[in-house]
Amino acid sequence: MEEAAKTNPPAVPEKAPIRVAAICGSLRKGSCNRGLIRAAIEISKESIGGMIIEYIDISPLPLLNTDLEVNGTFPPGVEAFRDKIRQADSVLFASPDYNYSVTAPLKNAIDWGSRPPNVWADKAAALVGAAGGT
Repeated sequence: MEEAAKTNPPAVPEKAPIRVAAICGSLRKGSCNRGLIRAAIEISKESIGGMIIEYIDISPLPLLNTDLEVNGTFPPGVEAFRDKIRQADSVLFASPDYNYSVTAPLKNAIDWGSRPPNVWADKAAALVGAAGGT
């Protein structure tokens, strides 16, 4: 029995993967920033073990309107979005700069997520951006 313990070390529990919610501030299908997210997803699959990046589409979110909150619940699409953010360990924002600020769709998503209870709380975040033209 003692010999077996020496040759077989105790099993180390496998770490849960780091879950990253990736959000694109541009709604264009051909967006450079969406391309950055696609590249991050591919790189993580090929080269980064223990990380799962999931693209979260923000285009279905309605404009923030607190009248849509009824008895502490949100519209189904907003609830689904908030659940995905809640389940993530961190967030990757990829967004162009519109008029020296974030895009309206991204601001809208941030606003929906910050409604109590704030699903962004205690999440690490990164922001990347790509732009074309001059």
